[in-house]
Amino acid sequence: MKLPQIILTLVAIAVAAILYFTPISPIAEKAEADSAETSPAVTYVIMDDITEIKNELDSAALADVNRWETQKANDSLVVFYDMLRKPVGAAFYALKKAEAEGTAEAWTEAGERFLLNAKYLGDQPRKTSWYAQSREAFEKAVELAPEDLDVKVDLGVCMIEGASFLGTPPMEGIGILKNVEQQDPNNIKALINLGYFAIRSGQFDKAEERFVKVLSIDKQFADAYLYLADLHERQKLFAKAIEDLENYKSLTEDPQRIKEVDNYIQELSKNI
Repeated sequence: MKLPQIILTLVAIAVAAILYFTPISPIAEKAEADSAETSPAVTYVIMDDITEIKNELDSAALADVNRWETQKANDSLVVFYDMLRKPVGAAFYALKKAEAEGTAEAWTEAGERFLLNAKYLGDQPRKTSWYAQSREAFEKAVELAPEDLDVKVDLGVCMIEGASFLGTPPMEGIGILKNVEQQDPNNIKALINLGYFAIRSGQFDKAEERFVKVLSIDKQFADAYLYLADLHERQKLFAKAIEDLENYKSLTEDPQRIKEVDNYIQELSKNI
C-alpha cells in the first residue's frame, strides 16, 4: 500500500462516524481528473439518483422519507441518507436545507458534501454537476460570511480540484488560497492545502516550508507529519519519511491508525 493510500485510509477512519467516506481534505490522494476516460455527453439530473435510492427502500422507510419531504424536515433526511450511506441523498437534502435556511453554515455543509461526492464518487457527468454545485454553495457561504477565511479555503480547493471538469483555470483557486495566507499567515487550513498542491506540482521546497510552519503553529497537528512523510517518500528520503510517521504515531492513540502506519514503515524500511 502506497503512502497516499495510507493517508486516505487514516483520514477516512478519523471521520467515518460523521461522513462515512473520505473527508474534505486534500491529503487524500485521488486519481487526476484529467486522466478520466472521455465519455459521451450525458445530462445528469440528481433527482434520478434520489428516485433510484427511494425505489430500493422498504415501505416503512419510504413512508418516513415521504413524510419528512412533505414536512421539509431536511435535517432528518440528511441524517437518514447518512445512515443509509447514500452521500448523494445526504448532499441533496443538505442543499435543500441551505436553500431554506440561507445561512453560511448550511451552505458550507452543502458545499462540503457535494465536493466529497465529486472528488471520490461518480462518473464524469455527475462529477461535473457536483463540482459546480459545490462551488456555487461555497460562493454563497463566502458572500454571507466574507470574514470566514476557512470557507474561502474550501472554495479555493473546490475550484482547484474541479478545474478540469468546470473548464476553469486551477490558478484561480490557488489565488484564493494565497489571498487567505496573506490575510492570515497562520491559517493552518490554507497552509496545508497550499503545501499539498505544491507537492502535486513538484514544488517540494515550498511544500515542506508550509508543513513545517504548520507544526510551528501547532505541534499537535498530527496530519502535517503525514504530508511530510508523503513528501519525503517522493524525494526518496525514506529515513526521514519513517521519522515523520513515527512522529505521527506519537500524536495518535487510535490502534487502527497505528497499525496502518506500522505496516507502511515496514515497507519503507526495505528501501534503506
